[in-house]
Amino acid sequence: MPTLDAVRTMLHRRFQNLWAMVPSLSFDFEDYSDEMIWIDGKPPNNDVAFSSFACFVRNVLMLYRRSTIDNFCLTISNLGEKANDAKIIGDVRMWLRYAIEKEVKDLHFNYCGVSFDLPPCVFTSQSLGTLMLSGCTIKHYEHQSHIHMGMLTKLSLFCVMGSTKTFNQLISGCTSLKELIMSFAADPGSEILNINAPSLSKLYLRHLNYPCTLNCPSLKMLDIGAYERSPYFQLSVVGVLSLHKVNLEYLPTRCFSGEVQPFFKLVQNAEVFTLSCKAFEEISSVEKIEFPQNRWRRIVLNLEWTGERCLEVIFELMKKSVNLEELKIYAGESSGDSQLLCSELTACVLPLLKTVTIHGNHGYKKWCEGQLQEIGNYLWEE
Repeated sequence: MPTLDAVRTMLHRRFQNLWAMVPSLSFDFEDYSDEMIWIDGKPPNNDVAFSSFACFVRNVLMLYRRSTIDNFCLTISNLGEKANDAKIIGDVRMWLRYAIEKEVKDLHFNYCGVSFDLPPCVFTSQSLGTLMLSGCTIKHYEHQSHIHMGMLTKLSLFCVMGSTKTFNQLISGCTSLKELIMSFAADPGSEILNINAPSLSKLYLRHLNYPCTLNCPSLKMLDIGAYERSPYFQLSVVGVLSLHKVNLEYLPTRCFSGEVQPFFKLVQNAEVFTLSCKAFEEISSVEKIEFPQNRWRRIVLNLEWTGERCLEVIFELMKKSVNLEELKIYAGESSGDSQLLCSELTACVLPLLKTVTIHGNHGYKKWCEGQLQEIGNYLWEE
């Protein structure tokens, strides 16, 4: 339960100070301030609210009895201009250092002001297994030895500011990293983001504004997405040997400009391949696509429309997917040529497959069932 509720259990004689032995501590300034008493129908101002919150956190940390912490979550939001107040920043940094000194295993930190600089001790912790950062800044360190988290297996960065050189040092300093989530907006620059992680198995890239190079020989899953395209994001692969799953919400810049074939060669050894509506539309806009032969066993396509060009792209994918066993299509409510899609798939594509799943509107369910009845593992989902 939230730490605020856990502390309240001391009011019951049966529990007394049992809360001081809980393995997890969670502090959320917004939740705390929402419970404060309003004066004259107005909420307390940020100065009063944070002073009370800081007093609560200090008392909890002072009375905490465990020698270690399993999970430490700290969320500071809705501070407005106070987010850059030196005293507030000093308190928050002290609480983070406390968690590190307690050999915290999982640290989740969310701060509303991007000018917040994390204390260096976070990046030298040998107890952290999971680190999630949001809304803060990572400074550049001159020597890579200043960043070393040997036990860290999962790193999540959301709206975290810093240079590509700093991120390169951070990733290289996590020698046991298995899962990496990067979602941040930074000023475009010429430096390349090098994701050099030998043990990394899952990689999620969101809203990147830099060229990116992957050197991840153990990578199993690659997920690329954004709300809109960045003209600066490009992707190249140096060493990816065992990719299993690829999910594309949009294509890297070079693909959009016509270099589709080289990109698909990078992911041709994956087994599961998923294209969003936007990515499929971008591929379809490129003339004369020649997909390389691949090892995809499962393809998932999201379609907002169907038609001649749509079918051409699907057929080209099928022809080069010699190991394909499952096809899943999300046809959408606006697919006006659904009967054509089902008819052509039945004649040209389906004999190669073991399982077909089509998500779509109810209007052509009966048609699909009639066309696909010869497929034993045909599924219909709305």
